[in-house]
Amino acid sequence: MKAIHKLRTPLTAVACLLMLLLGSGCTSAPKVVVSPPLRCDDPASHCVNELMLALEDWKDAYNSRDPRRLQQLYAPGALITDDEYTAVPLSGEAVPVFFDQMAQRPTARMRWIIGNLQFFGDTAVRSGEYEFTEQVDGQTKERPGRYSFAYRRVADRWLIVLQHSTLRP
Repeated sequence: MKAIHKLRTPLTAVACLLMLLLGSGCTSAPKVVVSPPLRCDDPASHCVNELMLALEDWKDAYNSRDPRRLQQLYAPGALITDDEYTAVPLSGEAVPVFFDQMAQRPTARMRWIIGNLQFFGDTAVRSGEYEFTEQVDGQTKERPGRYSFAYRRVADRWLIVLQHSTLRP
């Protein structure tokens, strides 16, 4: 019994130390390293797919003749220039007029023909050719055009900051 009494104090100390180590979470937890999101000009990013979806959203909104849906695809302060409009800022009184005029042409449709895409970080430029068709007096009127869309990634969405269109000569 004397031997047990002599070992009691060191054994208690060891037991307390073990409980302290186990209870304190002293075991090393694996470190989680979170990589920053890939820049859009990185070939491994998903930006090309995201931007192509944004272009399809524009086409679908235009073809559905939905002026409010179309307007939501533009960043605040975006500009539109084309053969009919010169530097229309997408704010103020010009906004409803520009988009509402599109809705007044119920048979107008568009399709992408060809395009080039270039990324500059979280900015992208898509340029190429597209075609507009519309029924006028029972006839299909085709208007081929050239375009440039500048997009900026805002809160994980691609929004148009500049659009330029012109009829193809």
